[in-house]
Amino acid sequence: MTTETAAASGAAISAADGITLQRVARAGGYTGPNDGIPGPNTWKALQQTGKGYGYTGAIDGSPGPDTYRGVQRLAAKGGYTGPIDGVMGPASWRGLQTVLTGFGYAGPIDGVPGTDTWRALQVLARIGGYFGPYDGVLGPNSWKGVQVVLTGAGYAGPLDGVAGPNTWKALQRIAQRGGYAGPIDGVPGPNTYAGLAALLVRSEHD
Repeated sequence: MTTETAAASGAAISAADGITLQRVARAGGYTGPNDGIPGPNTWKALQQTGKGYGYTGAIDGSPGPDTYRGVQRLAAKGGYTGPIDGVMGPASWRGLQTVLTGFGYAGPIDGVPGTDTWRALQVLARIGGYFGPYDGVLGPNSWKGVQVVLTGAGYAGPLDGVAGPNTWKALQRIAQRGGYAGPIDGVPGPNTYAGLAALLVRSEHD
C-alpha cells in the first residue's frame, strides 16, 4: 500500500493526526465528527481548503467585494444559496455563522455578525497565517489570514475525496504556517502533522 493510498484510507494516520486533519478541514466545509478517521468528506474539505473559494484579489488585509465573494462561497458550505455578488446580507452571514460553528462560534445563527462571529472568523484566519489575538476585532492581519484561506494553498487537483500528492502539498504549505520547514513534496510525515497541529494549538492558546 502506498503512502498515498494508505493516507486516503486512513490506515496510516493516527487518531491524533486524523483529528488534526479534520479540524483543518473545517475551513473547507467539513461538518462531520472529529473522530480521527478521515474519510472522503474530510479529504474533500481539505482539498477545498487548499484550493480556496475562488478569491483572486489581493492579500492586502482590506476586505472588498472580491473578499466577500470568497466569503459567500464559504457561506455556501453552511447553506447559503444566494448570489455570489460580494454584497453580504443576512443570508450570507447565516451561512458563514453555520460554517464558523466548526471554529468555536456558539452564538445564534441570526445573520447578524457580532463579536462572536468575528472571533470565530479569526480562528479560521489562523489557517491563513493570522497569529493575533482572538478579540473579535478584525483588522488587516485578520483579513489577510482570511484572504489566504480563501485563496487556497496551491491545490489544483480535483475535489474527489482521495488524498494524493497535490492534496498533501497544499497541506504542507498550510503546515508551514505552523513551523513546518520540510520539503513541499506531497509525502506527509511527522513534521507535516506537527506543523498542522502547532497551527491549531496556537489558535487555542492565543
